[in-house]
Amino acid sequence: MRAASFTVLPRSRGRRPNGWFAEKRGTPDFRRWLASLFLSVVVTPATTVAEVVVVANRTPRKMVLEVTLSGQVPWSVKLASGESRPIFSDGGVEIAFERFPGTARYQLDSGAAYYLGMKQDGTIDLQKIGLGDPEGETRAGQLPGKAATAPAATVLVKILVDEEELSRRHLWEPKLRRRMEAASDILHRHAMVQLSVVAVGRWNSDDSTRQFRASLSEFEKEVDASPATLAIGFSSQYHVVRGRVHLGGTRGPLKPHILLREWSAHVSESERLELLLHELGHYLGASHSPEPDSVMRPVLGDRQSRRTGFVVKFDPVNTLLMSMMGEEIRRRRVRDFASVTTETKNRMEQVYKVLGLAQPRDTSPRRLAQQLRNQPSDPLFDGAKRILARITRVARDNSRAPKQPSRSGPARLQGDDLLNAYLRAAAKEASKVPDEVRSKAFLLAIGVGIGDSDQLRKLPALRPLVARLETPADRSVRRNYLGKPSIQGRNDLARHFCGAAMLVATSGASTAETLSLAKEIMDSQGGTGFSFADLAADKAGIAFALRLLEGKLTVEAIAARFRSADFVPPVGDLPEGMSTPQFMEQFGGAHDERYQQVVEEIDQAIQAMFAERHPTAP
Repeated sequence: MRAASFTVLPRSRGRRPNGWFAEKRGTPDFRRWLASLFLSVVVTPATTVAEVVVVANRTPRKMVLEVTLSGQVPWSVKLASGESRPIFSDGGVEIAFERFPGTARYQLDSGAAYYLGMKQDGTIDLQKIGLGDPEGETRAGQLPGKAATAPAATVLVKILVDEEELSRRHLWEPKLRRRMEAASDILHRHAMVQLSVVAVGRWNSDDSTRQFRASLSEFEKEVDASPATLAIGFSSQYHVVRGRVHLGGTRGPLKPHILLREWSAHVSESERLELLLHELGHYLGASHSPEPDSVMRPVLGDRQSRRTGFVVKFDPVNTLLMSMMGEEIRRRRVRDFASVTTETKNRMEQVYKVLGLAQPRDTSPRRLAQQLRNQPSDPLFDGAKRILARITRVARDNSRAPKQPSRSGPARLQGDDLLNAYLRAAAKEASKVPDEVRSKAFLLAIGVGIGDSDQLRKLPALRPLVARLETPADRSVRRNYLGKPSIQGRNDLARHFCGAAMLVATSGASTAETLSLAKEIMDSQGGTGFSFADLAADKAGIAFALRLLEGKLTVEAIAARFRSADFVPPVGDLPEGMSTPQFMEQFGGAHDERYQQVVEEIDQAIQAMFAERHPTAP
């Protein structure tokens, strides 16, 4: 129930509501008019790394690590010699191991790779691999579920053979399924990613095609990956090729096609498994590695996998890259590279640059870094996502604060104080966004982050915009932490204020005003009722957005001293909760002088607040 009191006239008896609104509200024309208000919104064109740690064992013996995640019971991890393993967390990671004499303990950095190595004196120690330091804040706590218990990421796979495959399906299908299962087991250990074959079929390859890239293009053109997310083709075309040859390939991270050459009778099954894993590594963001025993070494077919006791493995750096991508799939359910968070992309690019320096003759790291830079970029949406992520981080940290002040820190923020904190933090983050999109990005972020995103999704023109700013998984996490930010103790006013401010950025002040009125009219027809208090919050949000976009208010000023009490006039005495007959009885419709008088008083109160408390920015 709303806290503010209100007064309305009793329902009229024997009188028909008057005015244009009353005459039209039940007619088809009126219903079409209401619908058109919502359908006519026009969106104007635009003018942290997951907490993964990798530990590798480069000693000649098996090592046992005691792993402790923040707030959890320690557990043991066994690392064979040469093995790399990821550790996923939502907070800090500490490891301990026996180092004679005594026990060594280390707090590990997220987004980093380490190795256990043996010193000249025979003692074992932990070393950090130099990959640069991750920039910005991590995404811990912004991912759905818990790192230690969330199920493995599942990549749905369609496998296809071409018409050159001479054996019958009951022979080649089980063989390829076994290979997929073996690859899935290895990916699961290195990146918490597993494969699930959901479709099997054939495709027709052009016998005249000799260049691998042309064959890959043909495969991409002919084969739709659905119902899977990844189509893996096996070509059995045979022709003699001298020298180095492409045995497989894909276009890059999360691209939906991989093509592999299956034709040579001289290639063993273990080598075919290596080739499959090499390309799956590229699919998950792995680059070529200078380590000669890594499955990501630039040249396969060197007979390593035929040795007795050989184990297919990824090096620690590529294990880190794949695990970061795996977290995006596992906990955010991304299906394409454009949806990967900026923080993860930035960290991957850092790692590619280091790999490029380590192997200057190999173009793979530079090519992958270039793909990252060439990803379609929109400064407005990139900035808004960054600000939205900041709101979620503040919400997460606040939700973990004690309810009462204690030695561990200040008390958890609630109500008006919580909204003030969100908008100050959002504005501070917005100050790092390019000048030309800073204000719009801020308004988009607070509209989605604090406004009523469910209502925004109902507007056809805004639905794709909101979906572009936030995945369903990110939205679930944000709402789990957000709490009840409020204006004058009311969460609905905070949502109205921020949502209306966003509409100004996307559609202009006039449309925002129209939609605000339409929303209240619809609420009067069986919803929460017509509310001048909600309308006042909408109008305050519109005025706030206009001044920001016009340069009369700056994000720096918002970051320094935002208080909702300085922007929204008191609403406690404004009528609300009115049904349509009640609204018509007391105010006569949207064009009635009585209605206009209340609206004018609201506008004047807002203008007075801005004139008194928010002088024009220089």
